[in-house]
Amino acid sequence: MATGKHSRRRFLSSSAQAILAAGLAAGCEGSAGRRAARVSENPMKTLTVGEGKYQGATNAAIQRAIDDAAAAGGGAVIVAPGVYLMHDALHLRSRVRVVGQPGAVLKKVPSVESKIPDFLGYGHYEVTVEEPEKFPVGTGIHIIDDGAGGFYTTVATVIGREGDRLFINRMLNHDYHVAKHARVISVYPIVDAEAAEDASLEDITIDGNCQEETFCLNGCRGGGIFAIRSARLAFRNVEIRHYRGDGLSFQQSIDVLLDRCHVHHNIGHGLHPGSGSVRYIMQDCRAHDNTGCGIFYCLRTTHSICRQNDLRANGQAGISVGERDTDHLIEGNTIAGNGQEGILFRQPTRTSGDRTLIVANRIGPNGAKDCRSEIAIPAGLKEVHVLDNTFAPGQAPVLSVASGCRRISFAENKIGDRAAGDGDIAGAVQDVLRERPKDLPAVGPAALPLDGARHLNVAKLPPWNDAGMWAVGRS
Repeated sequence: MATGKHSRRRFLSSSAQAILAAGLAAGCEGSAGRRAARVSENPMKTLTVGEGKYQGATNAAIQRAIDDAAAAGGGAVIVAPGVYLMHDALHLRSRVRVVGQPGAVLKKVPSVESKIPDFLGYGHYEVTVEEPEKFPVGTGIHIIDDGAGGFYTTVATVIGREGDRLFINRMLNHDYHVAKHARVISVYPIVDAEAAEDASLEDITIDGNCQEETFCLNGCRGGGIFAIRSARLAFRNVEIRHYRGDGLSFQQSIDVLLDRCHVHHNIGHGLHPGSGSVRYIMQDCRAHDNTGCGIFYCLRTTHSICRQNDLRANGQAGISVGERDTDHLIEGNTIAGNGQEGILFRQPTRTSGDRTLIVANRIGPNGAKDCRSEIAIPAGLKEVHVLDNTFAPGQAPVLSVASGCRRISFAENKIGDRAAGDGDIAGAVQDVLRERPKDLPAVGPAALPLDGARHLNVAKLPPWNDAGMWAVGRS
């Protein structure tokens, strides 16, 4: 299990503190009060897996308890110690808190596979397979062909079976062709949240069983934990290990908290915030020995805080920032021993990584496999500020900046015990400001305008409240 590092939590840098304070002061006292009143009016139900009708050692027992709590208007589900074999994802529901007792492990069963003999059409809820007996009702499945990847694959649950036809709970996201080797494989997230609100998962271990599982599920449709189109989710003190895919991926989601999670030895990225997600915090997490990046910011994911995380020995970059990923605070992290750069800004089509503060981190050495520098900034970026960091000696240069960038600053950093200088920068050194700017951009969740999630069809967000955003369901 992950352990907290609150005893060593460092202060926010003066610049980052000022940026965040204004937004947090605005708060959402009214919103938090309404939420607290809603909980008090609807007393939370507590159910324990292992008691009464919730006995069993598979996902089904836990799911019954979650669904009953949700039907009662919300509550807590306590998962007793033991190894629970997961034949489908555990589906989180709105206003339900799932808490594991010490020794509670959710372990994936090995997958089975069957060919699809028919042309399947987008939008249908039916799949034909050559070997339907492999997929009992309740099995999680992944529908794919050689022309479908990312969001074009489908993950669903079998809810009915008739002859060679499987009926599923989610529509097909693509056409699937026999000529492209269409197939069904029983792979899925071990825990998922779809259109869930005010839900949490705490104090539990996720085991992807990669020693027996052979198929790697892409991070747009899965992960050890996967969330999509959800809001106000919290994952606290969760261990995610040995999953063939990303450890934890959330897509098109709002107000997500990752706190004290331990994500390691997964065949993919450790943490994968992606596809338009906004206003989230990743704090006090450990991500190590994953084959991908420690943290992989995907597409158009903005306004986050990444603080006090320990990112080590991942196969690619410690942190990778990509297309239209803007307005982030990366503060107080330890980033070392990763295969590529400590922090890599990927080359964008047009914009990437603008308005990012990199403050008070300990970085390096990284790049055992491939590394241009500890922090790599490609052409065209603006407002990236590298301040008060300590870099391990021996990696030269620590910062590379391509031409065509604007307002890139590198100030008050150290290389070991010495002050960093111009010789520690490669590329367009003349374009790098060497003093701390007085007018740093406002970043992080509090800086997002309340109409800043219209790309997710959310007209207006509730005001941001760092302290109370994930309070529902906690005693």
